Amino acid sequence: MRVGDALRKNLEFWHWYPRLLCQELTEEQLHWQPEDHPNHIMFALWHAYRSEDELVHGLLMGRPSVFTSEGWADRLPVAEPGNPPFGTGLTREQVARIRLRLDDLLEYAEAVRRSIQSFADGLGEEEGAAEVPLPFFERVYPMLDKLSRAEVLWFFCVGHTAEHLGEVQYIKGLMGMKGAPL
Repeated sequence: MRVGDALRKNLEFWHWYPRLLCQELTEEQLHWQPEDHPNHIMFALWHAYRSEDELVHGLLMGRPSVFTSEGWADRLPVAEPGNPPFGTGLTREQVARIRLRLDDLLEYAEAVRRSIQSFADGLGEEEGAAEVPLPFFERVYPMLDKLSRAEVLWFFCVGHTAEHLGEVQYIKGLMGMKGAPL
């Protein structure tokens, strides 16, 4: 099975699922920060798709992110994105200042999905097996110091995204709402 075919349904799901999770939330709920947790729902979503975009485009494709190449900074303005530019290490106060529109973020997530799917569709078995060094993981996740291109796609487009959509469900639960529909 080709890499793009194997990834397709998961990419579709994990880039659609926030629509379901957030469909009835107010702006206040989307930006609410739990007392003992720095992130709000919009930050978790922004971080998931910004990091996926930057890492997959930079590491695997060797080209600028969708955020940069398609001018998303105007629609998703974040004055302090951190370094790397997807929010890792921001303080609670910095996260609180990130105010984004859900519709814009969902459109961005879909643009990222389309670009990554197009790339994955072009990967053959040999190209998908090519090794990618991940030195930024080595200290914390030593077993992830290198992965194949296909594994990098699965890790960032499915695993990491699912982790943060789980965070969205957790935050909804802290607000007394049902996290997931099932």
